[in-house]
Amino acid sequence: MEENIPQQYTGAKSDTVSEVKLNTESEAIAHFETVKKRFLDVNSWEFFAGEEKASFTLRDELGTLLLEKPKVGNYFKIQIPGLHNPTGEGFDWVKIEEIKEEKTENSESIYIRVRPTSDPTKPEDKTAHFFDEKATSNFLIKREGNKISAEVHGRNEKPNTDDLSALEKVRNFLVAVGGMIAGSKFQWKSLTEGLISMEN
Repeated sequence: MEENIPQQYTGAKSDTVSEVKLNTESEAIAHFETVKKRFLDVNSWEFFAGEEKASFTLRDELGTLLLEKPKVGNYFKIQIPGLHNPTGEGFDWVKIEEIKEEKTENSESIYIRVRPTSDPTKPEDKTAHFFDEKATSNFLIKREGNKISAEVHGRNEKPNTDDLSALEKVRNFLVAVGGMIAGSKFQWKSLTEGLISMEN
């Protein structure tokens, strides 16, 4: 699955990985089913990451809440605590551009890639996210034998400052730089740890 992650060519990057090893492969297979349910329930990510972190909801092209597994073309509507996004009516938006699932004799994985996009509920085509449209967030869960991991890989992360007001530019710069330095790493580590947690 790592070959699906875009190459890094501009801006910042981040790599966050959490792992857990179980005693046997059969235990890992059983626990991976729990991890998959958590991973594919985007609306519940904030509960695994901690409620003080960003919240995520899965939306369709009309901005309507979806209570199902994510599909290519769906959106994540994201609320960043504190610094709300004026472009997206207080929210940041990304669009799912790839989902891939693989299974072999002793391994299995699911990969989701999202990219900053415009608010689908608004007519203007302005990227409603603190990163510009070159950035991607790459989410991956996998099981190899008795080891399970959850990963988030950020690529080509640059602040979104094109065609925006001065307030929007400052907001995006502050959130993006904070994310590139520490915030995203903290957010994503909480999520990856929560996804693979052995606790219910």
